Amino acid sequence: MMAMTVAALLMQMTSAGGAGSEGRRAGNQLDLTGSQHPGGVKEELSSLKGEITSLKGQFRLARERQRLAAEEKQRQEEARYGVSPKATPAPAAGGTGAPTNTR
Repeated sequence: MMAMTVAALLMQMTSAGGAGSEGRRAGNQLDLTGSQHPGGVKEELSSLKGEITSLKGQFRLARERQRLAAEEKQRQEEARYGVSPKATPAPAAGGTGAPTNTR
């Protein structure tokens, strides 16, 4: 997940030109009229947070689809080879409940 966050940050920075692009620092961005845009960094961060949230959701959905596909594949293999689903093993009997073998 950390790699996706770093990748999203890197993409955002490279597409925006990064901090210090063309002699400007982050937060002191100029628009076409030459006036300062004071909320530029906050807008960019909120946009980036939205993108990260979206990527997290997409990643969760993809992981869930992958899990369901693996389960379906396992069911098909079990049906193909006639293997019954794994039963939970019975607890091992020991101590007082164990049958004694007397001759």
